[in-house]
Amino acid sequence: MKTRSMHSSLMINYVWFTIIFALICYLVYSAMYGARDGYMNRTLPLVEADNLVREHWEDIPYETVASLGGYVQVLDENNRVVFYRGRADAEYPKSYTEEELLSLFYESSDSGYYSIAPQFTKTGAKYHLLVAIPGGMLIKGSRMVRTDWEQTAYFVKLIVTGLVVFVAGFSLILWLYSWITARKITLPLQAVSNRLAEVSEEEQGEHLQIKANRELMEIQLNFNRMTTRLKKAHEDKRRLENDRTRMLMDISHDLKTPVTTIQGYAEVLRLGLEQDDLQRKKYAGHIHRKALFIGSLVNDLLELTKLENASFSFERVKGDLAEICRTEAADLYDSFERKGIHLDVTIPDKPVIFHFHEGLIRRIIHNLLANALKYNTHGAHASLTLEERTEGLLLTVGDDGPGISADLLETVFDPFVRGDRARPNDGGSGLGLSIVKGSVERHNGVVWVNRKAKGTLISIYFPF
Repeated sequence: MKTRSMHSSLMINYVWFTIIFALICYLVYSAMYGARDGYMNRTLPLVEADNLVREHWEDIPYETVASLGGYVQVLDENNRVVFYRGRADAEYPKSYTEEELLSLFYESSDSGYYSIAPQFTKTGAKYHLLVAIPGGMLIKGSRMVRTDWEQTAYFVKLIVTGLVVFVAGFSLILWLYSWITARKITLPLQAVSNRLAEVSEEEQGEHLQIKANRELMEIQLNFNRMTTRLKKAHEDKRRLENDRTRMLMDISHDLKTPVTTIQGYAEVLRLGLEQDDLQRKKYAGHIHRKALFIGSLVNDLLELTKLENASFSFERVKGDLAEICRTEAADLYDSFERKGIHLDVTIPDKPVIFHFHEGLIRRIIHNLLANALKYNTHGAHASLTLEERTEGLLLTVGDDGPGISADLLETVFDPFVRGDRARPNDGGSGLGLSIVKGSVERHNGVVWVNRKAKGTLISIYFPF
């Protein structure tokens, strides 16, 4: 799954923050505007005098007019006030002239609201009902709008409430934005820190499993690669330590028997316990052979050490690999004949030119043929084959002998590994195939073992 970069994630978070912030602003503004509009433009029924006319003056519904700060008056034919209901503290004229009444209606849009309606009694007397709502209410169409100091106080309260809601909402969104952004950064970093602590304490830290931005995912990828390499290095170190311990034990084992033999025969000769010259020569021969074995083992160890040392260089020159194979096979041909093992050699007649180190190549072929000679019996067949391929050379040495057991296939090229478990003193150092593997790798080649139904086939591929 494709991950976002840190920049993209922060931009997306910021966009969401801006959208939510704008939404809060809109909601607060709408609420304030609605409250203001509802307060400023409350629709109230106009108190028309025609609607308030009653036969009995005491029944006039003046309460609505009084709640708006006004009053009702009943005027006789001479425009004198004969009945009054409304605010008790209101100051009102006791009588009106025609001009005063006309001026009230003419200026009502600025100074208040006034309405008048005729009223007749059963006796035929004519009266007028005057509804007066003086200053403090303005008439706008069919709505009355309050304009006194209470309106100002209400607006101040409304603004303060809106600001409080806005600040609270803004603070909440800002906190959420900061928390989400910090969480996306700190959680992966905390996981990296924990794993680094495990690695620093020489523990085999586990791989990171985090979901984060692309930059942090790259850190996770590199960290996991580092963990894998450290784990492999730790395993290699432990394996090398085990191999070194095993090698020392194997060297001690391989040296103990010949050294003990040499000491025993030398002690007999030193003390003059054997007077027979023929027997003394036999003892000297045993000492000589064991000394040769120890020398061969030491030489093989030195050779293997050189091969495993990357700083030790081997100069390669151009030569005929086919000729090297023929000479090595010829050197051991008589040994195969004496043991009754048939050796088949399949090598191109023409020169096979290749850049190689002659000493290492000869050691490879000699060791493989020597193993085929050592671990096969009379009547067996062995083979040496060299083939030219498109991009390299294939060298194989096989036999139809007892073969290598399946549980040794993975370690057959390790030092001191022999085909038998008992590790008898067969004259071999157990380093032959290890030297073969090291020599092949110095030529950038690969070597592997194919376990046949009967026998063993060791293949080597040298790339050009």
